[in-house]
Amino acid sequence: MKPFNILVMQHIHSEGLEVLRQANCRITIPDRLDRETVLPLAREADAILVRTAAIDRTLIESAPNCKVVARHGAGIDQIDQKAAAERGIFVCNTPHANSNSVAEHAVGMMIALSHHMLKGDRALRQGDFDARNRYIGTELLGKTLGIIGLGNIGKRVARKCALGMEMNVIAYDPFLEDGSGLGYVRMSDSFDALMAESDIVSLHVPYVPQFHNLIDRRALSLMKPGALLINCARGGLVDEQALYELLKEGKLAAAGLDVFEHEPPIGRHPLWELDNVIVTPHMSAHTEDALIAMAVGAAEEIVRVLRNEQPLYCVNRHLFQS
Repeated sequence: MKPFNILVMQHIHSEGLEVLRQANCRITIPDRLDRETVLPLAREADAILVRTAAIDRTLIESAPNCKVVARHGAGIDQIDQKAAAERGIFVCNTPHANSNSVAEHAVGMMIALSHHMLKGDRALRQGDFDARNRYIGTELLGKTLGIIGLGNIGKRVARKCALGMEMNVIAYDPFLEDGSGLGYVRMSDSFDALMAESDIVSLHVPYVPQFHNLIDRRALSLMKPGALLINCARGGLVDEQALYELLKEGKLAAAGLDVFEHEPPIGRHPLWELDNVIVTPHMSAHTEDALIAMAVGAAEEIVRVLRNEQPLYCVNRHLFQS
């Protein structure tokens, strides 16, 4: 049987590549992601596996043989799902593969900020042992965590914080109509109510245009003095300039950010100068465990479709013409 051609847009874990090879697939990984390199490769592709690269209408229309675009991860905002559906191309993701890794990262940021871990680390490296008397932390026990977005990751964060650290967990999810179904989570009456009640707010919603700067100056001004903001979701959800100003003024205690509106950030970001901010380079899903699960999961979705089986996690089926 003729091999299938798979365009793997960026390097993935070898275990995912092995799934494709075992299914009689020929793998192409481009050296660069510019149009001149990628579009000719797309013309031969039976499937595309993507991490962070954009899969827009032009690329989709340049891939006449493509049957499936599989996302290495959960978010699919960089893929034109409508253009894919118009050509009968499934768009799939791996919604559970990285959820625990991201949840752990978010909780780790909460703990590190509440206990001034990075400040203490920097001080001790400079010989300042007395920093222990200046950086007085705050326990998470009994504090209120507000989760915006109660999908796979949000639910894991809720469970870890409610059952593991005995926090009060409230949630707001614009896509959830009937409550969380979790006995340890109380659904907030509104977005504003959650922002005002929470000691920590953690974001776990996808980026869609209507959520751009969801956490703007108005929303941030609703938060308690001394509150924390955690964002391991998408950068465009937060007005970074407003966040910088409120943190610098001391109206918020601290923030933990794994994602940014521009990635990589352009130049030296103003948030870098603040010592009450922890930043990481969009790496919350980058554990060995999650990278394997995402690579294998995306590869398995491709194999299912190429074998004329139904994918498990198709996100654009509703856009197909009946």
